[in-house]
Amino acid sequence: MSAASTSEAEDVQNDETIRIREEFEMNRRDFLRYSAFCGLSVTLGNFFPDGEAAGMPTRDMALLKDIQVIDAHAHPDRYVRGPGQVDNTSTIKAITALGMVASSFAAVGDQVFLSRGRAPGDEYHNTKTQLDWWVKGPLKSDKLKLVLKASDVPSAVSANSPPGAILAIEGGDPLEGNPDRVNEFYRYGVRMITLVHYRNNELGDIMRMMQNLLPGPAHHGLTPAGRKVVERMEDLGMLVDVAHADAITLKEIVEMSSRPLVDSHTSPCPGEDPLNCGRFRTWKEMEMVAKTGGVVCTWPMAYQGKTLTRMTFLDWATEILEMKKRLGMDHVGLGTDGGGNIPRLIEGYRDVGDLVHLVKAMKEVGLSQDEISVYMGGNFYRVLRSCIG
Repeated sequence: MSAASTSEAEDVQNDETIRIREEFEMNRRDFLRYSAFCGLSVTLGNFFPDGEAAGMPTRDMALLKDIQVIDAHAHPDRYVRGPGQVDNTSTIKAITALGMVASSFAAVGDQVFLSRGRAPGDEYHNTKTQLDWWVKGPLKSDKLKLVLKASDVPSAVSANSPPGAILAIEGGDPLEGNPDRVNEFYRYGVRMITLVHYRNNELGDIMRMMQNLLPGPAHHGLTPAGRKVVERMEDLGMLVDVAHADAITLKEIVEMSSRPLVDSHTSPCPGEDPLNCGRFRTWKEMEMVAKTGGVVCTWPMAYQGKTLTRMTFLDWATEILEMKKRLGMDHVGLGTDGGGNIPRLIEGYRDVGDLVHLVKAMKEVGLSQDEISVYMGGNFYRVLRSCIG
């Protein structure tokens, strides 16, 4: 990887880490303001007819006919945001309007760490509070259907069949290295855990630190506690997400795993040195995930530089085509990180409804209807069924 490419990749990652740091600067007034906004949105509906803003491309929902869309990683309608930050790229309203049959609903497991202690409680209780917001709100009011088995994912969304919610945790910090905590979250309904996020926690090491927030000493791979947690997750029937895990931790998870793995949100790195890739994966790393029968999921994150460009739906689709050639189409999927305040989005991407433009671009680069279908949800569903039953 050239020095220029490395610098550009680092600039992209710095934007992301600055965003995450700012995301957790929250107080009670911001929460109440956001809650009021959500209530107003439900009352008034979209601000633009059919969800279209002036000057934005028209959404042709017919492009999604016979495609079951599943988002492997998102934080829909998250109630914890920083001042002035309302990320509506994934909302229950938009998910339902699209006809997305299921989405990950991921609580952030290291939120207290990321907020430098400003978020209330410890990681365990804070994570439970985040999950409670979905369970005691939209799930209880039947706006969502809890996915405990793959068969709970609806075949289609309708007035009588709401989208499926796959409860997840991004960052295994609330486990505190105790596999019995896996049992507890499983009983609560969690079916997917990203082992690490932005702290070298009790389970393993991260790909990239958040700017100016030291992640703690490295373990140089998966810890003994991490191994026990992976074993417990696979025994119970949970999906192991390797997103954010560094190359050594990833390799050791792959070596011990007996089930398919998922990397829920990333993009291919143009180089082959993991130390220069930030949150992007090398081809070697992605091949390891694929060899488990797993799926590498890509997101609508945009970046632009002298040699690195990923700005349009066509760029995104071309990337998927290259992943098909190098990994096999069975190992590529969708993970938007919606609600996660991605610092820069693909041009024309406002929310998950704009996935129709990705479908159009995938057709333009020569991908078949079947290949589009497995990318948009079929591959992730296969892995989900293999892991949770």
